[in-house]
Amino acid sequence: MPRSVRVRNLAKSLNISDTELLVWLAENAPAADARHPADFLPAEIAERAQQALGRPPPPAPAPEPVERRCAECMRLPAKAGVRVTPADADAVCDMCGSSANKRAALAMIGAFRARGLRRLLVVGGGPGTAEDLRQLLSGEVDIRIVDGEGHRNAAKADADLRWADVVAVWSSTILSHKVSKLYTDQRALFRDKLVTVPRRGVAALCLAVTEKVSAPAG
Repeated sequence: MPRSVRVRNLAKSLNISDTELLVWLAENAPAADARHPADFLPAEIAERAQQALGRPPPPAPAPEPVERRCAECMRLPAKAGVRVTPADADAVCDMCGSSANKRAALAMIGAFRARGLRRLLVVGGGPGTAEDLRQLLSGEVDIRIVDGEGHRNAAKADADLRWADVVAVWSSTILSHKVSKLYTDQRALFRDKLVTVPRRGVAALCLAVTEKVSAPAG
């Protein structure tokens, strides 16, 4: 059998190219009186093979992103390409940061997204809770907050009601009767939008709105 054929068969059995085998033999085989297999290679091919063998290996694939979640956040949908696993009891949730407010806000955002809603009107609440809501919902839900002690007239209230997808009347916060009445008096027209929130706290408001949005129509 010609030596070129033997080299080709050996390279095939090793699952490498003829060129790679010949270059390796040229560099590692002991000297012999007989003609060396690498002698069959033209200088141009040998140089190209050396360059090819000198290339760095392709980078390893990036590890699959993992998101560790608390039990409540495990119910929320995962991002594409992210593997969700339960977080240890003493670990911080990657999604909500183990914050009850953020967890409730994320649930509300998910409920809005599922129903194709975007606009939330909050009637009442203090300056601190208003700022918290804006930060938690930023970029996800358009929010307007009506000062519970500010001046509002029927025309502005009607415009607010028509703008919003959901109207949360925060009855347990600083909210004068004359302001809330502008919105609740139109319950017959906007009952599908209105929800009364009887408890304080950002989480309580978000949960009440989520229940309202997720409830079956009618």
